[in-house]
Amino acid sequence: MLFGGETADSYYEEGLTAAMKGDLGLAASRFTRALELNAQMHNARFQLGKCLLRMGKPTDALEHFREAAKHLLQPQPLVDAGYALLLLGRVEEARQQFSDALQIKSEEPRAIIGLARCAAAKEQWGTAVNLTQHAIDQGYDHYDAYFLNARSADKCDMPGVAAAGYSKAIERMDQTIDANAGQATGYYLRGLAYYYQENYSAALDDFQSALAKADNDVHYSAYNEHFTVLDMLCMAGLCLKKLGRYDSAKEMGAKILALAPDNETGKRLVKTASGDEGTANV
Repeated sequence: MLFGGETADSYYEEGLTAAMKGDLGLAASRFTRALELNAQMHNARFQLGKCLLRMGKPTDALEHFREAAKHLLQPQPLVDAGYALLLLGRVEEARQQFSDALQIKSEEPRAIIGLARCAAAKEQWGTAVNLTQHAIDQGYDHYDAYFLNARSADKCDMPGVAAAGYSKAIERMDQTIDANAGQATGYYLRGLAYYYQENYSAALDDFQSALAKADNDVHYSAYNEHFTVLDMLCMAGLCLKKLGRYDSAKEMGAKILALAPDNETGKRLVKTASGDEGTANV
């Protein structure tokens, strides 16, 4: 029996603890049990949705976010519903969720970043720059704002803004890695910033570090970036190619195709001879 007894509250608290430790499967089971004991515990439904989204199950998560949003008068379930919809490629529906969240709290930073992601998905890069900068100016001091700001500024030919954004994104992941050196997530996200900064050697080091710490069966999620070992391999392969290490890039392509025979990045890497073959879809 749980500490505190067989109650919805006890299972809910156990779920929060498990989620904080990164054990999302256990957390989801605890929130599910809490709801079985008390179907009106809408915070448990919201937390269950968050676990499912982080596990790469946006369709299941969306159902819980939408139900929670009916009962919790706060923007967070709407915001997370928006991110679930983005992961499903339903950009206009996501945009509406973020806009609805801003009706509840006009300066909700994650909703603003969500709108920026919608703009980026539609290649509205100037809008994405403005929205991310607004969130940053309002005090949202996190990797996702800086990275998206930099990527969007790159597309707008704003090299100074892009350079500052990548540097800030790298600083934030330096802090994450210092606190969680054994986790793959920080290395992968920092590697992305280095890659688009065109520091391919540093990016490769980080993607290789991420691979050394990653679990093949885990769907990783942080700052609304979703990735797996396959994505890490793709980015490492692209770095090898950018560095002119073509034989190693081909070998990485073969590893990718062994896991996912239809992967386009893997196919391009296997055919690598010289020149730019593009970037992975990250």
